[in-house]
Parts: sequence; structure tokens; C-alpha cells
Amino acid sequence: MTDLTLHLVRHGESLANESDKAGRPRPADWDALSSRGWEQARGLGRRLEGHGIEVIVASTMRRAQETAQGINEVLGLGIETDPDLHELKQSDAFYGSMPESGDTASLNWMPTAPRDHAEPGAESFDAMLARVVRVRERMEARAGDERILLVTHYGWLHFFLGHVLFGDDFGPEHVVPLWYAAHANTGISMFQRRNRRMDGMDFDGWHLITWNDQTHL
Repeated sequence: MTDLTLHLVRHGESLANESDKAGRPRPADWDALSSRGWEQARGLGRRLEGHGIEVIVASTMRRAQETAQGINEVLGLGIETDPDLHELKQSDAFYGSMPESGDTASLNWMPTAPRDHAEPGAESFDAMLARVVRVRERMEARAGDERILLVTHYGWLHFFLGHVLFGDDFGPEHVVPLWYAAHANTGISMFQRRNRRMDGMDFDGWHLITWNDQTHL
């Protein structure tokens, strides 16, 4: 097994984040970065200097693409797009009720629903996990070639964390506990695939190295 280190970051503050925190309706361009989000992205680029990052792979969503651009103003790397890095899809009812989503958010129904169930417009647990696995497999296929930075979202990061910690046992019942592991805008998390032996046991596979590093903020 070839060692592989992935740097995963959450996008910078979006106009949606800014509005949601203030309890205001989201503006038409809600998926764009706020001015603070742009500064966070550039600061993240400066923080990652010297880490040997060779390529940036970003979600299709505007806030992730703009975060990648802000990072790249500092690092000057190639930017790729991976459609499977986008955020967990919420239901039509969730988006229709913003900024007060009530009990329409996935966290309310997913933990007790069948793995393949999804509310109208939303994404099931299995569908989200399948996207995470596809990205992991694509990154593993590049192992040894590049040090990769993934620009993604809160929900995606937590599903990846659950996949690493619980493996095949990862299920909907783990979702709410995982959400207690907070992740800031542009926080850095590092995961490494490697062979490891400790206390007479083999711990081969993916390991969490750093979660939500905010020293640049």
C-alpha cells in the first residue's frame, strides 16, 4: 500500500453562512464567498505554503470554487473540480424554510431512517456515503504522484470522518454524534493512508492526523 496524505479544507465563509448566523434571509448570490470568506481563503493559502501541496481539487459549488481561487492566489497551482465533493443535499422543504429550517434538516430524519431513504429533493445516507467512497478511491489511485488539497463542505468532511473511523460499520446512527466534531470555515483536516502497527495490532488504512486546524484564523 502506497502512503497517501490528503489535506481537506472546508470552504471560506459564504454569504449564506453570514446571513444564517445573523438570522437574515439568504441573498440571491448566497453561494458566493463573503469578503471575510475571501480573506480566509487567502490566509489558508499562506498557511499551506511549505506543505508541498501540488494540486487543488474543489467541489463544484461556488463557495468551494472561490475558496480554491483564493488559496491559489498564494500557491499558484492547478485547480481541478470533482462533482462528488459537493455538500450533502438537503430536502426541498429545508431550503424552502430557510433561515429557520425547523425539523426539515437531514440531521432530524436521517439517523432513524433506512439507509436508502431520502426526503423529497434530499440525499440519502447511502448516496452521500457513495460519493465519499468514490472520491477516496480516486485519490487512492493517485497515491504517490501528488500531494492533494480537497476543498469541500461541512457535511462531506463529517461523512469522510465517519467512513475513516467506522469503516463498513458507519451508519446513519453515527451522523449526529459526528456533527459534534465542529469544523470552521477554512479549517484544515489531514488524513493519511499508511501501514501502522501498535500494541500488537495492525492499523493499516486511513488515519485521522489533524482535525479542524484553525491556527491561520
